[in-house]
Formats: sequence, structure tokens, C-alpha cells
Amino acid sequence: MNNEAPTEHPFKSIVTQWLSKLKIAKKVKDERFGKAAAEAMKFYAGNHDFMWSEEYASGSGGFLSKNSMAAMPTFRMTVNKPFEAVALFGPALYMRNPTVQVSPLLPPSIPDEALGIDPNDPYMMQQLQVMNQQEAIQGAMKSADSSVISCYLNWLIQEQDLKVASRRTITEAIIKGMGILWIEMFTNRAGDFTYPRAVHVSVDDFLQDPDAEYVEDVQWIARRCVHPVNLVERKYGLKPGDLKGHLQSYAAQGNMDQRDKERVKRQKQGQSFDLIEYYEIYSKNGFGDRLKGNSAEKSKYNFESFGDNCYLAVAHGIPFPLNMPSWALAEGPEQMFMRSQWPLPMWVDEGCGNGWPCTRLTFYEKPKDVWPMGLFHACIGELRFINWCMSFLADKVAASSTTYIAQAKAAGVEIQTQLKGGLAPYTVLEISEMMGKSINDVVSFLQAPNFSVDIWNMVSQVMNMIDKRTGLTELLYGITSSQMRSAKEAEVKDQNISVRPDDMAGRVEDWMSETTLKLAEAALWNVDPQGAGAVVGQKGAMVWNRMQTSGIDQVVRNYSFRIEAGSTRKPNKENRVRQLQELGQVALPVMQQFAMSGVPGPWNAYMQESAKAMDMDATPFLVEPPPPPDPNQPTPEQQAAQLEMQKTQMEMEAEQAKTQMQLQAEQMKMQMEGVKTQQNMEQDQAVHKQEM
Repeated sequence: MNNEAPTEHPFKSIVTQWLSKLKIAKKVKDERFGKAAAEAMKFYAGNHDFMWSEEYASGSGGFLSKNSMAAMPTFRMTVNKPFEAVALFGPALYMRNPTVQVSPLLPPSIPDEALGIDPNDPYMMQQLQVMNQQEAIQGAMKSADSSVISCYLNWLIQEQDLKVASRRTITEAIIKGMGILWIEMFTNRAGDFTYPRAVHVSVDDFLQDPDAEYVEDVQWIARRCVHPVNLVERKYGLKPGDLKGHLQSYAAQGNMDQRDKERVKRQKQGQSFDLIEYYEIYSKNGFGDRLKGNSAEKSKYNFESFGDNCYLAVAHGIPFPLNMPSWALAEGPEQMFMRSQWPLPMWVDEGCGNGWPCTRLTFYEKPKDVWPMGLFHACIGELRFINWCMSFLADKVAASSTTYIAQAKAAGVEIQTQLKGGLAPYTVLEISEMMGKSINDVVSFLQAPNFSVDIWNMVSQVMNMIDKRTGLTELLYGITSSQMRSAKEAEVKDQNISVRPDDMAGRVEDWMSETTLKLAEAALWNVDPQGAGAVVGQKGAMVWNRMQTSGIDQVVRNYSFRIEAGSTRKPNKENRVRQLQELGQVALPVMQQFAMSGVPGPWNAYMQESAKAMDMDATPFLVEPPPPPDPNQPTPEQQAAQLEMQKTQMEMEAEQAKTQMQLQAEQMKMQMEGVKTQQNMEQDQAVHKQEM
């Protein structure tokens, strides 16, 4: 067991400074986000009477002043609007594991003529041909890369059943305002299979730079973890007893306040194992030596050599970073550098994503604030008022349902017993002495006042205000208070009611796209070609190896990671059937012609989609493709080629015959001209003889 004194470790001041910054960050988070998020969670899953506790009602930010003498209701209840939001929005946002589409970012297609190259220049034409060949090869390689990544990611999502973690995150985002998925590597217990996974981390365990006004300005984030001591030692390569010894020896060190002492005490008293609470810190601005107020020893250890993107884990009562114990300092600068780096260097995608090992889901941002606003933060006052009114209304109903009976005390015992032993909602008033007066003179009020409907109308109006702010309108419940007068009115209402859910669904799909990008990065960093080949095959493993050697930044910047639209959401089958019917009115005649011509693909695809939307079996409606051609018979293309060759041959033969005929005609013409010349010569000779 290594029981080193806290003063012996040179990084103790850095740990102290980080713990101080974490405390400040938690305070800022509570003021801007945490209190409202915790209150919304209490409405969702707290006790039904939590609102009436003195700590909540009269505490900081409560609805009663500390010196208030307001009466408290007897019947205490909570109108659980957050549960309605989760029950309605949750299934609409995420129901199934998504389908990932990875598309290569290809250069624009530029015609050769647009380059202004002289077609008569053989050198430039050769260069253009080489350029086109290179672009074709690069396009084929990128297409293969995207196919391999898509295959692996779709398998990965199914393997880890991402919808479970995502539904937890979406639920927390609806209730509190933010949900987080954390990317980490997972290795099975046998140690023979490794892959990245996205796990849900509660926003309660998430902290970030309190100085930042925009997400782009955040310089560090932290994740709170509570795990058994032995597993933490194994995770950071510590020696058995390193952490346990410190927890036992330094739980009462003098520089800890009472809250820290209680925290360290609690973290040793788990129900099953000794636990430790620690924070994983991801910094983009150094290891901690640059923190304001830090007095770390800079002469002996060159913290600048660690770089800007550093990782460390700190815990109360531990005077050293968990990833940098004293005995590790003697391993040399190279090992210290490796220990100070992020487990997954997600900072490489800072220009394409958020550059952190997590993805955040939010629905409503606040200007100049890294902490968002929750769905119920805008109506928390009305929500408190509704709960106040409903509790008092319950008491009012009970009081209005009670009948008061006045009886003379001297009445018979039998009558008193019958009245007092009854189970009806009434109360007996005993009057000891009538003093010669009638009972109406002694008791002037025996019946509670009538219930005023104005109170309920006021509550109903406030309910409507809450529904409008949260989007929980009656159409979302599938009900309507008034009958629609036309199909156009129904269409307009349907479009308007889907604006908010569609916007939320779009944010969920963007968030899942960013998550898949980070999963792809983590896989290419840590999964070897052999491990990937079990999913993508041998050829895919070769492509995987090429992507790893070409650099991860190329994958980040050369591909678009998108979730297929609507693949995560619950299908609206009625809307799907209507869309298919509208498509069929235009496309079915053309599809029928294709099917009759031996191309049944479009028709079969339409039938399958229609049957799927109507929960039917599409098999009876599918058209069988034409039988494959006889290998001994020429294909239509071959027949066309043969006909073309025959036509060409006939044209050549006709041309040859024509040429032959022309030659023969020329020869005959020449012979005739020769004969004519001979005759002329003979005539000339005859004339000459006569003249002589």
C-alpha cells in the first residue's frame, strides 16, 4: 500500500485548484440551470406532497415568504405536467434504433469543356485523361469507405441497443432541459472484443467552464463518477490499496471543509463496495498549470509539453490526479505525456462538431449562456399556482360535501347514536342549552356555501396557459373540444400541431448524427481491422485499414454522417397510407407498364411499402420477375449487336458492289471511247486516200 504524504506529490496544488473550479462551476450551474431542473424533476418523480414541505415552499426561490402565515391545505396533491410531456413527446421523438447514412463529400462535376483545354493539344488532353481517372478512383474509394462505415455503425447501434440510452437522455432533456450521451470504449469481460458505445450520463453529473457564454468558448468539461475503489484502481493502472490508503489516511486533512469531509465519508460507505467519487476533467487549455491562482511547480515539470488538450481525474481526499500517481512520475516525460492525454481525442472534430467526448441534446437555448432552459422553466409559476389551487379545491370539495346537523344535547340517546354512527359526510353539532329559543335562532348557518364555478374557470385558464407554453394541446392528446368544419381546417390544425414535435424531432436527429460521427471516430481510433472485419468482412477490413492509415481527420471532414429522417420516430401509419395513395395516383400507371414490360421492381417496392403501412403481407401482390435468359441463347444486347454487325456488313457489301459497278461502267466508257477514236481514225484515213 502506497501511503505517501499529500505534500510529497508535486501536482497537489493542481488538484486543489481543479476541485475549487469544480465547486465554482457547480454553483454557477445551480443558479442558471440546476435548481429549475431539480424542481421539474420533483414534479415528475417526486413525492405527491413535496411542494408543501417547508424547505421547498419557504426556502430560497420558494412560493411562500419565510414569515408567511398562509394556511396549508389538508389534501395535498401535484399536477404532473412533466409526466404528460414525457409520455407524449418521448415516443414521438425516439422509438427505434436509427438508420445511419454515411455519404462521401465528392468534388463538383466539372465538364471538360469548361476547363478551356485545346482539344488539339495532345499533352493537355493526356493530363485531362489522367485527372479524370484519378477522380474516378478517389470517388470509388470514398464510396467504399462510406459503405464500410455505414455497415459498422448500423451494426454498432443494434449491438449496444442505442435506443435505451437515448430514451433516457431524451426523457431527461424534456424534463430538465438537457440530456447527454457520453462516448467511451467498451471491452467485454473476456477481453477479446472492443467497440465504442454511447452511454447516458445524467446532466446532474455534468459540469462545464463557468466563464463561457457560448458553447464554442467552453475550455473544459467534467463528468462526476462514483465507482468501487478497486475498479477505479484498475481503470487508472494504480496499485491495489493506493486509493484506499489515501481515503483512510486523509479523510480528515485540515484543508477540507465540513461538506468535503462528509462527502469523503459517504463515498467509503457504499452498500456493496467501498466507493469513491471522482471527476473526469477534459481540458482544452492545459493540464491545470494555467488556472488562475495556481502555484504548481513549473521548473521541474514542463506542463507545456502536455499540450493544450489534457485529461485528468481528481477526487476529494486524494492529493494527486488519479491518472498521475507519484510512482508514475518516474516513468519519464513520454509516459507522463500519454497519461495526460484524452482517452479519445475528440478534439480533432472541433471544427465539425463540439470537440468533446459527449453530445448534448437541448430544445431551448438561452442567449449568452451555455446552460439551456427547460421545457417547464417558462411556466413554473403557473405550475405552482395550479398545484396550490387544486389542493385547496380538494379541501373545498370535501367541505362543500359535508352536511352539518344541529341537535339538542338533551335529545334521546338512540337518536344521537344513529346520527353519530352514520357513515354519511356530515358533522353533528351538540347544543347544550336552547334557552327557550328555536334552533334557527341559536345556529344561523348549518350548510356550507355553494361551490363557485369561477374558481374552476380560473384554474382552467391557467391550465391552458401551461399547455400553450409546453405544447401539450388537446390535439396532441387526440381530442378536440369543437368539431372541425372542413377538411382544410383539419389539415391546417394538423400542420400547426406538428410544428413543435417536428422541430424537436429534427434536433434529436441532428444530435444522433453527431453521436454517430463520434462513434465512427472512436471505432477508427481503437478497433483494429481484424475486429472490424468480423462485421464488415475481409474486403471491408482492408478498407478499414486504409482509412486508419490515411488519418482520422480525413474521415471527419470528407464524409457526412446523417440519421435517416424519421428512422428513429414512431411511424404515423395513417399519414404514411395517405402519402402512398397520393403517390399511387401519379406513379401506379407507369409502374404497371414497367411490370408488364418485365421490370417489376418499382411495383413490388410500392406494394411492400403499402402493405407495411397497413400491417399486411405484401407477398400475394408482388409480381414475379421474368425468368433468367437461356445462357445458350443470345441476350437482346447480343442480338442487337449481331444485327448491327449484319447491317454494317450489308452496307459494306453494297458499297463494294456499287464501287465495282462504277469501275465496270468506267471501263465500258473507256472501251467505247477507244472504239470511237479508232473509227474516227479510220474515217480520216479513208478521206485522206480519196483526196489523194
